Formats: sequence, C-alpha cells, structure tokens
Amino acid sequence: MPQRRLQARKPRIRSYATLSLRTVQAELIDALKQAIDEGLGLNRPQSLFHHRETPQKARIVVGFSGGRDSVALLNALVLLKQKRQSPIEEILALHVHHALSPNANKWARFCREMASHLQVPFKVTYVQVKTQGEGIEAAAREARYAALENAAKSFNASMIMTAHHQDDRLETFLIQWMRGSGVEGLATFPLVRHTDGVPIVRPWLHVPRALIERFLQLKELSWVDDESNDDTAYLRNAIRHEVLPVMDKIRPGFRQAAARSVELVAQTAMVLKDVAREDLERVQSSDRSLSIPLLMALSPARQSWVLRAWFESFGLLPPSKARLEEALRQARETHSDTKLTFRIDNFEMKRHGSRLVMRECSSIKRDQTQFETLTWKGAGRYSLPSWNGELVFTAIQGSGEGIGESLLAEGPLQVRPRQGGEKFKLTRNRPRKTLKAWYQEADIAEFDRPSLPLLWCGNDLVYAAGLGPDVRYLTADENQIRYRIEWKPDETLLSLMQAEH
Repeated sequence: MPQRRLQARKPRIRSYATLSLRTVQAELIDALKQAIDEGLGLNRPQSLFHHRETPQKARIVVGFSGGRDSVALLNALVLLKQKRQSPIEEILALHVHHALSPNANKWARFCREMASHLQVPFKVTYVQVKTQGEGIEAAAREARYAALENAAKSFNASMIMTAHHQDDRLETFLIQWMRGSGVEGLATFPLVRHTDGVPIVRPWLHVPRALIERFLQLKELSWVDDESNDDTAYLRNAIRHEVLPVMDKIRPGFRQAAARSVELVAQTAMVLKDVAREDLERVQSSDRSLSIPLLMALSPARQSWVLRAWFESFGLLPPSKARLEEALRQARETHSDTKLTFRIDNFEMKRHGSRLVMRECSSIKRDQTQFETLTWKGAGRYSLPSWNGELVFTAIQGSGEGIGESLLAEGPLQVRPRQGGEKFKLTRNRPRKTLKAWYQEADIAEFDRPSLPLLWCGNDLVYAAGLGPDVRYLTADENQIRYRIEWKPDETLLSLMQAEH
C-alpha cells in the first residue's frame, strides 16, 4: 500500500491588505473604547445593589511624536470624539522635543500642523536627556514620561495614551528575554499602568502593526520617520529589522501566536503578584515590618516575591535576583539589629529582633554637638528642621497631668541628641533608668534611637521622643496651663516607624 505523505498544516494568516476602511476603523475604535473604560475604571465589577452613575468622559493626553503609530492614534481618537455619545471630553496632543536629532524642529512643526488640521489642542515640551548611568533610549524614555505626566496634571487629564501596539510588545518581550528577565519583565507593559499620578493607557496593546498601517494607507495619512529607527546598533531596531523578518520566514503568522504567549505570561505575572500581596499581608505587621519566621516559612520563590512586593509598597523598584537572594540570606543568617543593612535606592532594610524594617536614609548628617533652641510661644507646633519633624505642644483642658507652663516659660528650651548615660523616670512606681534601658523595654530599635530628639528645660530632661515625659515634671495643678508634648516626624518617617511606642 503506498504511503501517504503528511503535509504540515499551514497556519491561517489574516490578511489586513484587503480590509476595508470601515472594518479597520471599527476594530481600532473598539479597542480605544475598551481601553478608555479600563483607564476610567468602568470595567470594575459593581455590586448588584449599586447603580452605576453616568460614566464620566475622558480627558486624554496623547504622546504625539509624529511617527506612524502616534499619527494613527491621534486620528482615531478624533474620529471617536466626533461620534455620538463619545467617551472623550477633550484631547491634548503633546509632542516631546528631545533635541537629539537635527530634524527635531521639523517633527515638531509637522505635529503642530496636523494637530491644527484635526482641531486638537497641541503643546510642545522641551526636555533635556541626561544619560548618566543609563543608555540614551532609557534616558529619553524617562524624560518623555516625566513630560507626559506633567502635562497630564496641568490638563487635569484622566489618562495618558501612547501608541504602543502588539508588535512593540513582542519586541519588548524578546529584549527582556535576552536580558534574562523574570516573569514580570517578560510580561512587558500592561494595557493600563496605574501610577501615583495619571494612569498610562496603551489602547492598541493587542492590535498588530499591520492593522495600523492599513488604517494609515486607507486614510492617506502622512507621518515623519525618525532616522534613528533604522539604526540597528540599537537592540530594538536590530530585533525589528533583522530578527523578526527571519522568524516570519521560518513560521509565517508566528506573531499572533507569540502575542498569545506574551499575554499568558502577563496573566501569570498578575497571579503571582496577587499571591505575593496575600503572603505579604500575612507576614507584615501594622507598622509595615515583616516577620522573619513567617517569611522563612514560605518557599524560597514566594519569599522573593513577598520581598519584591514589600519593596514596591515603599515605591521602590525591586532589585535584581542576585540582590534579592542576598537580602534573604542576610535576613536568614543575621541575628542582631546591627548586622543587617541592605541598601536599596534611598532606603535601608534593617533587622530588629525577629522583624525586617524599612528606613529612609537620612540626607542630613546631624552634628551631635549642635542643639536647637526653642523660643516658648505657648501651644502650637515647633519645627525641628535638623530632626525632620516637629514638637507639638497641646494645652490640657480640665483635669489631667501635663508639663506646667511655668517650667516651659522659664526655660531655656533646647532639643538635643542623646549623648549617653541620660537618666529618665518614665513611671512613678519605678526607679529612674537610663534612656538605653527604656528604649530597650519599649522595643525601639537601636538604629531608630538617634532620630528621636530629647527636650531639655535648662538642665532637666523633661521629654524623650518615643517614650514620653519624665513624670517628675508633670503637674495636675489646674491653676496653671499644662501641656501635652508629642513628637511628630515628617510624613515619610511617620510611615516607616511609630512615633510613639
């Protein structure tokens, strides 16, 4: 019996070259609508008993470089804005002038003319690209997003939009893969990235470049070409012009399949981050410190994810895998407050007993011999710049103990750093002890003690931040004004440590 040769089934490849303008516009605008809803938070689940209010309209700042993708995005947004019941209130086209190309001024003029033709408000922002410690691409990107954020705040925008598409995401995936990135890096960028400021929305994240090019062709739109996009000395350009075409020949239609893989990786990263946040809640205390025993009870992989989530909660970018492993090693092997100090950006991870704590590195080197003198003016806030905080004096109403005004007015009042050996009486039924002993009893970490000021009235230590007043100077005499004293560190410090124990 003759054998039949099995032929490989060719993947179905969608041809965009034959699509009509109506079809192309419908797909692009539908993607815009969904992204706007995501950016406005309208896709979040609602209670059965909650009636959604009339959806707000979006104020959008568009990153408008004048390249093909941003030209297509701006034109599609204008089409959507012109529709009945449009979700868009207003659009601002922002062109970021990097001054890196001799053609930069021409690009700015082109963008201004197109925005004027579309009757869209337009703005040019000039930025200086600083390349210290990073490549020019990364530095330009950082400057660009900072400019977009500033413009969005001024415009009272509800979102920033960029024209990244499916092919951009695939290129980013390959770059991250070549760099040995983990799941988060391989997940590339999300549809909506929520920041402390205005969310960044990439509406065409799932739209292939070919569909955008078909839109430009059918609309007969022009754009500018950045000559640096053809320079294969840049990794992204090398992947775009030399690697991906070869992969297209090897397996036509692979881009759509690869896009599905990238999306699956992104979903995996989301699940892992959700698990990490749940683990973090279990091992983290109300003061944001981590229980080392609970952390070490997790698997090594989950320990790393928890530590990453903890760093991110302080607004820090997670360190490399090697540095994360080093941080965990120190947490596992050290046994005192002073042995563990792990620096990340302007913060330090330290160990206090069985907990990991995060402290901001002080930019002020305090002179241990320098005192701050307070001029007594009654109740109120007394700023202590060199201590990054303030002392608050509050008059006590009615009965109750406090430090009498006669003592405070007699002064002089000085704030001093701890010198060592100071004695203090914190409770009436216990003898005087050294500040060191009281700090230990109050479980105040040794590395936090230098940040706690001491208030002296003449030669008498009347108040120690973190502990309270010396009871020998308290009075309940209602014939004079009495004051409660509180130490209030700046907000950043307050979020990292308890001001009063």
